[in-house]
Amino acid sequence: MEDRVQRKRRLTPEQKWQVFLGASRKNAIDAEVCRRWGITPWQLRAIRDRVKDGATEALAKGPGRPRKDLKVADLEREVERTSRGLKELAIENTLLPPSPPCRRTW
Repeated sequence: MEDRVQRKRRLTPEQKWQVFLGASRKNAIDAEVCRRWGITPWQLRAIRDRVKDGATEALAKGPGRPRKDLKVADLEREVERTSRGLKELAIENTLLPPSPPCRRTW
């Protein structure tokens, strides 16, 4: 009896996409696709599920630009406000004459 050693085949995302396209063709037989790519039917099912999940997630976003995260927008406004304040202080420090040294009496 011949011992078969099955190695796990790790497919790249591009290869998984090609597996999905091959399995989605008209008259494609799942067993043939699995044999051609060296995967199990369970792996093919997982690839189909992930493609479906990814597609529904992408389609749920709707058309146009993705919305900005509100927290990110708040932080961007804070950075802008702080930056303006620093610029004003830098201008004031540049324009003001140097003050005399402070003498401390203890």
